[in-house]
Amino acid sequence: MFRKLFSPDSGLMITLSQITDCIFLSLFWILGSVPVVTAGAASAALYDSVFRAYRRGDKHAWGRFWKTYRENLAPGLAPTVLFLAALGALCRGMIGLWNGAVLAELSWAVFSAGALGAVAALGILSVLFPMLSRFQNTLGQLLKNTLLLALANLPRTLALGLVNALAAWLCLRWIFPLFFLPALACLVGTLFLEPMFRPYMPRETE
Repeated sequence: MFRKLFSPDSGLMITLSQITDCIFLSLFWILGSVPVVTAGAASAALYDSVFRAYRRGDKHAWGRFWKTYRENLAPGLAPTVLFLAALGALCRGMIGLWNGAVLAELSWAVFSAGALGAVAALGILSVLFPMLSRFQNTLGQLLKNTLLLALANLPRTLALGLVNALAAWLCLRWIFPLFFLPALACLVGTLFLEPMFRPYMPRETE
């Protein structure tokens, strides 16, 4: 009985392996993002390794993370700088809208419209690094294809933005979600991103 319970193919061991992968991939993402300008490479690596570990059953997700991380260090630098600039502008805009609504300088309807726009913008930004992990593009092609793909799948883009906004809020509100939420949010994100990518993937890799 115990031999079956602790077999590598048992439900218990598979579940423990998935929990371990979730924690360690999240920690790898944090570690890879420490220099800040490498956050894009870390995000691309996180998406690729989470997708392969949980959707494809890859048993080498940790090695896959660092392999993808190294491959995207140079290509990810410029997109990361642009991403951080856009994210900073988005945060400043939302803070301004919130202060305006609290001080009654703006209506809450205006704030709500701005929040919806911010979620959409975050969703578009959230497509960028999964695109980097999956396709070979120049910087211009990467930005153009990200925008076009996100707008062509706007409901999925909004859902993706909402998931990442909630994950970011939880991680900023409490520390402990950082140990598992990055990988978990990435896994949820694959539900919206993979249908976007599928028509453009080579048939043999679908």
